[in-house]
Amino acid sequence: MTTPYLLEVNNVGMQFGGLKALSDINIRVRAGEFMGIIGPNGAGKTTFFHAISGVLPPTSGEVLIGGQSMKNRQAQAFCRAGVARTFQTPRVFGEMTARENVRFALSFGRSATAPKGRSSLVIDEVMQAVGVDDVANEIAGALPPARQRQLEIAMALATSPRLLLLDEVAAGLTEGEVEDVARLIARLRTEYNLTVVWIEHAVKTLMAAVERVAVLNFGQLLADGTPAEIAANPKVIDAYLGAEVQS
Repeated sequence: MTTPYLLEVNNVGMQFGGLKALSDINIRVRAGEFMGIIGPNGAGKTTFFHAISGVLPPTSGEVLIGGQSMKNRQAQAFCRAGVARTFQTPRVFGEMTARENVRFALSFGRSATAPKGRSSLVIDEVMQAVGVDDVANEIAGALPPARQRQLEIAMALATSPRLLLLDEVAAGLTEGEVEDVARLIARLRTEYNLTVVWIEHAVKTLMAAVERVAVLNFGQLLADGTPAEIAANPKVIDAYLGAEVQS
Protein backbone atom coordinates (compact mmCIF):
# COMPACT_ATOMS: atom_id res chain seq x y z
CA MET A 1 0.00 0.00 0.00
CA THR A 2 1.42 3.36 -0.99
CA THR A 3 1.43 6.26 1.45
CA PRO A 4 1.87 10.02 0.90
CA TYR A 5 3.98 10.12 4.05
CA LEU A 6 7.71 9.58 3.91
CA LEU A 7 7.95 9.63 7.72
CA GLU A 8 5.31 8.30 10.11
CA VAL A 9 5.88 8.45 13.86
CA ASN A 10 3.19 6.53 15.70
CA ASN A 11 2.87 6.83 19.49
CA VAL A 12 6.64 6.91 19.92
CA GLY A 13 7.97 7.03 23.44
CA MET A 14 11.52 6.99 24.80
CA GLN A 15 12.22 6.17 28.42
CA PHE A 16 15.55 6.07 30.25
CA GLY A 17 14.99 4.43 33.60
CA GLY A 18 12.32 6.53 35.29
CA LEU A 19 12.79 9.45 32.89
CA LYS A 20 10.35 9.84 30.00
CA ALA A 21 12.27 11.70 27.32
CA LEU A 22 9.44 11.31 24.78
CA SER A 23 5.77 10.54 25.38
CA ASP A 24 3.40 9.27 22.67
CA ILE A 25 4.71 11.41 19.81
CA ASN A 26 2.60 11.30 16.65
CA ILE A 27 3.97 13.12 13.60
CA ARG A 28 3.59 12.52 9.88
CA VAL A 29 5.75 14.19 7.25
CA ARG A 30 4.84 14.13 3.56
CA ALA A 31 7.42 13.49 0.89
CA GLY A 32 8.98 16.79 -0.14
CA GLU A 33 7.87 18.67 2.97
CA PHE A 34 10.13 21.14 4.81
CA MET A 35 9.42 20.90 8.53
CA GLY A 36 10.99 22.60 11.52
CA ILE A 37 11.11 21.40 15.11
CA ILE A 38 11.52 23.84 17.96
CA GLY A 39 11.33 23.73 21.73
CA PRO A 40 13.26 24.67 24.85
CA ASN A 41 16.44 22.90 25.91
CA GLY A 42 15.64 19.43 27.22
CA ALA A 43 12.36 19.24 25.29
CA GLY A 44 13.35 15.96 23.62
CA LYS A 45 14.21 17.25 20.15
CA THR A 46 17.50 15.41 19.70
CA THR A 47 16.06 12.29 21.34
CA PHE A 48 13.29 12.44 18.75
CA PHE A 49 15.93 12.50 16.00
CA HIS A 50 17.67 9.52 17.64
CA ALA A 51 14.38 7.62 17.47
CA ILE A 52 13.66 8.37 13.81
CA SER A 53 17.20 7.73 12.58
CA GLY A 54 17.89 4.44 14.34
CA VAL A 55 20.46 5.81 16.79
CA LEU A 56 18.26 4.71 19.72
CA PRO A 57 15.25 2.41 19.36
CA PRO A 58 12.01 3.79 20.81
CA THR A 59 10.83 2.05 23.95
CA SER A 60 7.27 2.25 22.63
CA GLY A 61 5.54 3.02 19.35
CA GLU A 62 6.76 2.66 15.80
CA VAL A 63 8.60 4.60 13.10
CA LEU A 64 7.82 4.03 9.41
CA ILE A 65 9.90 5.25 6.47
CA GLY A 66 8.04 5.25 3.18
CA GLY A 67 5.41 2.99 4.72
CA GLN A 68 8.02 0.47 5.91
CA SER A 69 8.22 -0.31 9.61
CA MET A 70 11.69 0.30 11.02
CA LYS A 71 11.02 -1.46 14.30
CA ASN A 72 14.16 -3.08 15.74
CA ARG A 73 16.25 -1.85 12.79
CA GLN A 74 19.76 -0.46 13.19
CA ALA A 75 20.90 3.01 12.11
CA GLN A 76 22.49 1.58 8.95
CA ALA A 77 19.10 0.21 7.87
CA PHE A 78 17.59 3.67 8.30
CA CYS A 79 20.40 5.07 6.16
CA ARG A 80 19.78 2.49 3.44
CA ALA A 81 16.07 3.38 3.61
CA GLY A 82 17.01 6.97 2.77
CA VAL A 83 17.40 8.68 6.16
CA ALA A 84 20.45 10.86 6.79
CA ARG A 85 21.15 13.18 9.68
CA THR A 86 23.56 15.63 11.21
CA PHE A 87 24.33 16.10 14.90
CA GLN A 88 24.45 19.07 17.27
CA THR A 89 28.22 18.65 17.47
CA PRO A 90 29.53 17.74 14.01
CA ARG A 91 30.63 14.11 13.82
CA VAL A 92 33.47 14.06 11.35
CA PHE A 93 36.52 11.83 11.29
CA GLY A 94 39.12 14.32 12.41
CA GLU A 95 42.22 12.48 11.14
CA MET A 96 40.80 12.02 7.64
CA THR A 97 40.57 14.59 4.87
CA ALA A 98 37.23 16.18 4.06
CA ARG A 99 37.00 14.12 0.86
CA GLU A 100 37.79 10.89 2.72
CA ASN A 101 34.96 11.70 5.14
CA VAL A 102 32.49 12.05 2.28
CA ARG A 103 33.75 8.85 0.63
CA PHE A 104 33.29 6.95 3.89
CA ALA A 105 29.74 8.27 4.29
CA LEU A 106 28.84 7.24 0.76
CA SER A 107 29.68 3.62 1.57
CA PHE A 108 26.76 3.44 4.02
CA GLY A 109 24.01 4.95 1.90
CA ARG A 110 21.83 4.08 -1.02
CA SER A 111 24.72 4.85 -3.41
CA ALA A 112 26.98 2.26 -1.78
CA THR A 113 26.75 -0.12 -4.74
CA ALA A 114 27.49 2.53 -7.37
CA PRO A 115 30.46 1.83 -9.68
CA LYS A 116 33.75 3.33 -8.51
CA GLY A 117 33.75 6.00 -11.21
CA ARG A 118 30.22 7.04 -10.36
CA SER A 119 31.10 7.17 -6.65
CA SER A 120 33.83 9.69 -7.35
CA LEU A 121 31.38 11.83 -9.29
CA VAL A 122 28.89 11.72 -6.38
CA ILE A 123 31.61 12.80 -3.95
CA ASP A 124 32.68 15.69 -6.16
CA GLU A 125 29.08 16.73 -6.75
CA VAL A 126 27.96 16.87 -3.11
CA MET A 127 31.12 18.62 -1.94
CA GLN A 128 30.64 21.28 -4.59
CA ALA A 129 26.92 21.59 -3.82
CA VAL A 130 27.58 22.24 -0.13
CA GLY A 131 30.63 24.41 -0.75
CA VAL A 132 33.40 22.31 0.79
CA ASP A 133 35.15 21.35 -2.45
CA ASP A 134 37.80 23.97 -1.69
CA VAL A 135 38.85 22.08 1.46
CA ALA A 136 38.60 18.57 -0.02
CA ASN A 137 42.19 17.67 0.83
CA GLU A 138 42.34 19.37 4.23
CA ILE A 139 42.20 17.40 7.48
CA ALA A 140 38.62 17.53 8.74
CA GLY A 141 39.57 17.99 12.39
CA ALA A 142 41.49 21.17 11.51
CA LEU A 143 38.50 22.83 9.83
CA PRO A 144 36.58 25.58 11.68
CA PRO A 145 33.28 24.45 13.24
CA ALA A 146 31.21 26.15 10.51
CA ARG A 147 33.09 24.23 7.80
CA GLN A 148 32.76 20.98 9.75
CA ARG A 149 28.99 21.52 9.79
CA GLN A 150 29.05 21.99 6.04
CA LEU A 151 31.15 18.85 5.67
CA GLU A 152 28.68 16.87 7.74
CA ILE A 153 25.86 17.99 5.43
CA ALA A 154 27.95 16.85 2.45
CA MET A 155 28.45 13.49 4.17
CA ALA A 156 24.71 13.19 4.68
CA LEU A 157 24.02 14.03 1.02
CA ALA A 158 26.52 11.42 -0.12
CA THR A 159 24.24 8.68 1.24
CA SER A 160 21.57 9.71 -1.33
CA PRO A 161 18.91 10.46 1.28
CA ARG A 162 15.21 10.96 0.81
CA LEU A 163 14.82 12.36 4.33
CA LEU A 164 17.43 14.77 5.68
CA LEU A 165 17.42 15.44 9.44
CA LEU A 166 19.34 18.56 10.49
CA ASP A 167 20.10 19.02 14.19
CA GLU A 168 21.01 22.65 14.98
CA VAL A 169 23.30 23.16 11.98
CA ALA A 170 23.27 26.90 12.69
CA ALA A 171 24.45 26.58 16.30
CA GLY A 172 27.36 28.87 17.13
CA LEU A 173 27.22 30.71 13.82
CA THR A 174 26.97 34.44 13.28
CA GLU A 175 23.68 35.95 12.15
CA GLY A 176 24.93 36.19 8.59
CA GLU A 177 26.17 32.59 8.63
CA VAL A 178 22.78 31.42 9.95
CA GLU A 179 21.05 33.07 6.99
CA ASP A 180 23.58 31.44 4.64
CA VAL A 181 22.77 28.04 6.16
CA ALA A 182 19.03 28.59 5.65
CA ARG A 183 19.61 29.46 2.00
CA LEU A 184 21.85 26.42 1.57
CA ILE A 185 19.23 24.08 3.04
CA ALA A 186 16.50 25.51 0.82
CA ARG A 187 18.66 25.10 -2.27
CA LEU A 188 19.73 21.54 -1.44
CA ARG A 189 16.13 20.59 -0.74
CA THR A 190 15.19 21.63 -4.27
CA GLU A 191 18.27 20.29 -6.06
CA TYR A 192 18.16 16.89 -4.37
CA ASN A 193 14.38 16.53 -4.03
CA LEU A 194 14.66 16.15 -0.27
CA THR A 195 12.22 15.96 2.57
CA VAL A 196 13.81 18.03 5.35
CA VAL A 197 13.21 18.12 9.10
CA TRP A 198 15.26 20.82 10.82
CA ILE A 199 15.78 21.32 14.56
CA GLU A 200 16.96 24.84 15.31
CA HIS A 201 17.16 27.43 18.10
CA ALA A 202 17.46 30.26 15.57
CA VAL A 203 13.68 30.45 15.63
CA LYS A 204 13.09 33.45 13.38
CA THR A 205 15.30 32.02 10.65
CA LEU A 206 13.66 28.61 10.86
CA MET A 207 10.12 29.99 10.90
CA ALA A 208 10.86 32.03 7.77
CA ALA A 209 12.24 28.99 5.94
CA VAL A 210 9.96 26.04 6.72
CA GLU A 211 6.40 25.20 5.73
CA ARG A 212 5.40 23.59 8.99
CA VAL A 213 6.58 23.60 12.60
CA ALA A 214 6.25 21.06 15.40
CA VAL A 215 6.87 22.16 18.97
CA LEU A 216 8.16 19.77 21.62
CA ASN A 217 8.01 20.53 25.32
CA PHE A 218 8.91 18.15 28.16
CA GLY A 219 8.99 15.27 25.69
CA GLN A 220 5.49 15.90 24.41
CA LEU A 221 4.16 17.32 21.15
CA LEU A 222 2.81 20.70 22.20
CA ALA A 223 1.72 21.98 18.78
CA ASP A 224 1.99 21.27 15.06
CA GLY A 225 1.06 23.76 12.35
CA THR A 226 2.15 26.44 9.94
CA PRO A 227 4.71 28.99 11.17
CA ALA A 228 1.93 31.60 11.46
CA GLU A 229 -0.23 29.25 13.52
CA ILE A 230 2.67 28.35 15.81
CA ALA A 231 3.70 31.99 16.31
CA ALA A 232 0.16 32.83 17.43
CA ASN A 233 -0.41 29.74 19.59
CA PRO A 234 -0.83 30.82 23.24
CA LYS A 235 0.54 27.53 24.59
CA VAL A 236 3.68 27.84 22.48
CA ILE A 237 4.18 31.49 23.40
CA ASP A 238 3.85 30.64 27.08
CA ALA A 239 6.12 27.59 26.94
CA TYR A 240 8.83 28.80 24.62
CA LEU A 241 8.51 31.70 22.22
CA GLY A 242 7.37 34.57 24.38
CA ALA A 243 7.11 37.55 22.07
CA GLU A 244 10.17 36.49 20.03
CA VAL A 245 8.41 35.76 16.74
CA GLN A 246 5.32 37.93 17.11
CA SER A 247 6.91 41.11 15.77
